[in-house]
Amino acid sequence: MKAAGLTLVGLALLTRPVVSWDLPRDNGTLGREAVAEILQANEYPDTSSYTQRIEFIDFSAHGQRFTQVVVTLTPDRPRLRNGRRLVVVGGEPGSEYGMDFVWTVDGGDGPGVWLARRGVTFVALTRVGRWNFLAPTGDGSWETVPLGERMPIFSREQEAYWQPGDFETRRTGASAVTAASVSAVARYPRTGTALERQMLAATPAVFVEGYRRALEKAIPDRRGAIVLFWGMSTGGAFLYPLARQYRPDGFLGWGTSSTGLAYVDNRARGGNFADVYGIGALRVRERGPDDFEFYTRHVDAATRARWWKAALRSPRFKSTEDAVMQFGAAALTEHGVRLWQSALLPDAARAGGFAAFLRAMFEPSYPPAELKQVPVFELNGTSDEVLPPAVVDANRTVMEPYAKKYRVGRIDGLHHYLFSRDDITVVGTAWLRFIDSGFFD
Repeated sequence: MKAAGLTLVGLALLTRPVVSWDLPRDNGTLGREAVAEILQANEYPDTSSYTQRIEFIDFSAHGQRFTQVVVTLTPDRPRLRNGRRLVVVGGEPGSEYGMDFVWTVDGGDGPGVWLARRGVTFVALTRVGRWNFLAPTGDGSWETVPLGERMPIFSREQEAYWQPGDFETRRTGASAVTAASVSAVARYPRTGTALERQMLAATPAVFVEGYRRALEKAIPDRRGAIVLFWGMSTGGAFLYPLARQYRPDGFLGWGTSSTGLAYVDNRARGGNFADVYGIGALRVRERGPDDFEFYTRHVDAATRARWWKAALRSPRFKSTEDAVMQFGAAALTEHGVRLWQSALLPDAARAGGFAAFLRAMFEPSYPPAELKQVPVFELNGTSDEVLPPAVVDANRTVMEPYAKKYRVGRIDGLHHYLFSRDDITVVGTAWLRFIDSGFFD
């Protein structure tokens, strides 16, 4: 069976169609003609079936229990580069969870499946609090929970959903139709509740620690793998700091949010410092229909309604993640001080002193020194709703000095999310071609 598998992969490579398109130069754009050629050529056809595995990792932090979830798609016939398996690690977007890499709202296979069918192991991460452990389907889906009642579930030991008495709901007066960084509805845990204790304990470092534990579990043979990080949207703001504890072989971007430092720099260029002072500590921000419309204006109303129904399987909220990715200095400070002054912290967490504890709240918002050993490739669509070319270029001015090497590419006409099979095929093909170019070797 092993020899037959190698033969099939070899035949697929030998019969790869002749194509004329090439990767865009640094800061260049892949045009519409090249996109059409990619879709017609099928340069990287399916070569493998795959196995899906969902694993749970329990751990404690700041006196509370957490469960990290990791979904791994393992191909039966792995694609190799210089004798090592290719592994792409996906950090999920702000409204979604790990299963959004498996399926799309359009009803097709997600980007993780597309890669797995081409021999690339895909590791889908889900930040703590975003997997519904009470879902009757067993796949973490939130579709049975009313949108206005969704609050993070941080541990699989939790036996029931949070009740209305555990949190309060506030109208913000804002609308996500105008900006993705705001929402019309926010929820906060009530003082003295178990929910408040869990959210206090969920510091930025806890999200990153969950990611680290997931990768240690999902990639046991690190030496035998080329590990590339893809932070889809918000996922980037947590995979960048993860490089400090788990150094990848490269960053493979699409719609990737940068560090909190790059975010605040970009906002400040336009005179906007609102997020620095924002009231975001322990906030759960609902990502409702208006937020979804912000990303789907390019489709008709009927398609948007159908996609929205499918999107309700995802959490459709952001919890304490906003502060770290937006460099919310006020929120990070309030969160850290409240946790320090609470009775939650074990003595070991206080051993380094208050200054070190509060400093750690901000650490994940900065690019880690380890990035100097990691090449970064940022690929985006020219029609990206939140990361248009100007924002990507601004992020580069902050991040490039910290990376081993840095390259930017664009694809004409594509949006932030990979909602369709065609979009996934175009981006996936560009990724594999870029890997084959040796950029990450």
